[in-house]
Amino acid sequence: MRYLTRFVSLAAISAAIFAVPGSAQKTTGPKATYAMDVSTMSGMGMGTMMGGGLGALMGGGGDSYMLDLRLTSITPSPTQPEKGDHFFMPTAKMGKSVPLLGDSPGKPAKVERDYNPQGMEKPKGRLLMFWGCYAKAPKGQPFIIDFAKLPNAQMPAGMPAQMRGYQAAAAARDANAAWWPNSSNGKQPRSGSSLRGDHRIASGFTPEIKFAVANDYMASLKVNPMEQMGAILLGWNSVPTATGYAAWAMGGMQNAGKGGDMVMWTSANNRDSGVGMDWLSPAEVVRQITAKNVMPPTQKSCAIPAEAKAAAGGMMFGSMNAFGPEENFAFPPKPTDPKVVWNIDWTAKVRFRAFASFMTGMGGMGGMAGMEGADDEGEGEAPKPKPKKKCKGPMGIPIPGTNC
Repeated sequence: MRYLTRFVSLAAISAAIFAVPGSAQKTTGPKATYAMDVSTMSGMGMGTMMGGGLGALMGGGGDSYMLDLRLTSITPSPTQPEKGDHFFMPTAKMGKSVPLLGDSPGKPAKVERDYNPQGMEKPKGRLLMFWGCYAKAPKGQPFIIDFAKLPNAQMPAGMPAQMRGYQAAAAARDANAAWWPNSSNGKQPRSGSSLRGDHRIASGFTPEIKFAVANDYMASLKVNPMEQMGAILLGWNSVPTATGYAAWAMGGMQNAGKGGDMVMWTSANNRDSGVGMDWLSPAEVVRQITAKNVMPPTQKSCAIPAEAKAAAGGMMFGSMNAFGPEENFAFPPKPTDPKVVWNIDWTAKVRFRAFASFMTGMGGMGGMAGMEGADDEGEGEAPKPKPKKKCKGPMGIPIPGTNC
């Protein structure tokens, strides 16, 4: 699965990294950028995403690792499609290298990377939005969007900013890039692999990139949803390198085409905040904790309001991010003399997170969805329900990091 939010311009990346307030040093480039997203996945369906069977779908597949790699050039490649290789240390258990591939000229972008809402039916019913960690919804909740009153099927202004941006982000396809996983190779790393040490990226359309990673896959995040006084109490283990947590959940998706109510909840303190549904830098996490849109690393519980649970019919599908460290590299090194122009050949960013999904309202199934080893109470076995069809988010929009 490819995260749509990766499709940002090279100029935006450069501005974010190098626009240091008060700095008079001039820069050029970078000629190329490299992004390496490192996830530890656990919970409902994570094993299935990595190629597991039914046992993985029901939470028995254990933890999984996911890498997402992207190489981008500031200039068009002399050969199409773009090709490159990421070379690993033996401890990564990824083989000598994995291939980075771009799209062939004139070939449409793959469905899993581009979301095209054209031809989408106008949604029916209502969307009920809840937010914040409350056992009982406070005054002003839920915020209700009645699709029947909308002039068309466009994303309403009241939807979280993150979801409103999917359509635009999906259309921003970069023609000068190569990525992995791809159609040639997509086998994700197995438990026991390590990313620490040297990495080398070589291609015919960018400078050679070399850097050494100090961090490694984060410990897994285990979420245990339990019913408490009509609300849903989420409890989770403390992830050692986590900088903050964010959770969201959805329910009533089976009503999307029947005119019924769908429910959306986020742990953020702001109704319109899409913060937490993808990646956040450590600095941004600190800022969002202050704004109460991200939970601090010391927090280990959060409640989904009873009103949200009741409106969803008791069953909700949820996810949580534990944001982690980030490493940034650039070559050549920045000159110590601020009067010297910094001519940057390349930059690289390595981001870490732990991601967990969970299900509530399935006779204890939520607690079974990846709770092995968690430090919360309520562990236990439960009968496995019949497999469900693949679910979708509101209006068919997939939930980041999941099959929904």
